[in-house]
Amino acid sequence: MAEISDPRPDEDIAEPAVLEEDAETLTDAVDDADDEPAIEDGVSEASAEASIAALVDAEREREAEEAAVEEAEAAVEREEPFDDADVDAEAAPAPATDTQPAAKPASKRAPAKAASTPRTPKTPSRRLAVLGSPIEHSRSPELHRAAYDALGLDWSYEAVDVTEEALPDFVAGLGPEWRGLSLTMPLKKAVLPLLAETDRIAQQTGGANTVLLDGENLRGFNTDVAGIVRALEAAGLEQVRYAHILGGGATAASALVAAAELGAERVDVHVRDLSRSAWIEPLANDLGLRVRIRPFSQADRSLDVPELVMSTLPGGTITEAVYTDSTRRRSVLFDVAYEPWPTPLARQWEAVGGSVVSGLAMLVHQALLQVRVFVSGDPLQPLQDESEVLAAMQEAVGIDDQGAALED
Repeated sequence: MAEISDPRPDEDIAEPAVLEEDAETLTDAVDDADDEPAIEDGVSEASAEASIAALVDAEREREAEEAAVEEAEAAVEREEPFDDADVDAEAAPAPATDTQPAAKPASKRAPAKAASTPRTPKTPSRRLAVLGSPIEHSRSPELHRAAYDALGLDWSYEAVDVTEEALPDFVAGLGPEWRGLSLTMPLKKAVLPLLAETDRIAQQTGGANTVLLDGENLRGFNTDVAGIVRALEAAGLEQVRYAHILGGGATAASALVAAAELGAERVDVHVRDLSRSAWIEPLANDLGLRVRIRPFSQADRSLDVPELVMSTLPGGTITEAVYTDSTRRRSVLFDVAYEPWPTPLARQWEAVGGSVVSGLAMLVHQALLQVRVFVSGDPLQPLQDESEVLAAMQEAVGIDDQGAALED
């Protein structure tokens, strides 16, 4: 075996003299020095490293929180669900093992709105009603309930028997849950003193068929006129030059205004009592119409055939108004009555193949405008998906787009 040489030089090196007690003290000091961290400027290296690590961790947490907030805001703007963890929520779960159960799939928040699901009510329940006496025959509840169902509103609508004398007390007793009222005669005139304001058509006709409860104020509207115009336009009659009106009541006033809006130049109004029809001429003058007021017996004595005959008489009324077959074939009959149906006049028109528009079509269109009022406060503001709402209302009472009865 080779001999390992000593790397030290051959000459003797003087060792420092150390006492035994001093040697023990020095050894203990060296051991203690190994246990203590190095000190620099009064701060240990370990403390400094720990402080730096804490600052780094805090900065990372802050950046992660800011990123999560930014992602959440972006998700809201996109109307997409936001996942707290940046993971693939659609990934398949890990298979189960003998010692570990199968991992559950990551959950995702459901979308705010799915296109295939129906709209759910978002508006608190409100109350509405149609008032009149008698009122049992009214089909307004069917129409309005169909509309609010289509709109996804949990509003109620009922028929309430209220007389003219009882109307003020009924209105005064309505609570904050009430949104509005529909009115039949004679309440259309009786309600006017109770209203804080009325629209232009209600002022012209002297009657309001719609009341909006707007806080402490009652606002009145007349949707009958637009209901007549829209029903006739849907049936294909968009312009009129010469028209007849049968009846001299409040609905006749709406018919007169509707004739003017359809472009009529002159109107003959046939009534039972001439002495009670003095209001007709001033209204016609305001509308720029030439008007003649005549008894029923002279309904078809003119050589000029009207394009439109509007009957505002109650259902089942038989009058002295008699129209020739020629007039019935050439004129459109609009009969505001719908119960019972057909009316005597409607049967006469149908017997010769004449064109008839029932009051049910007008009822649908004026109710649609009432729904606009109750939803937005404005009869000129279309509803969301209004064509669908109108179709639901027409189906509820069994008529098509032109106002004709649907086949059973």
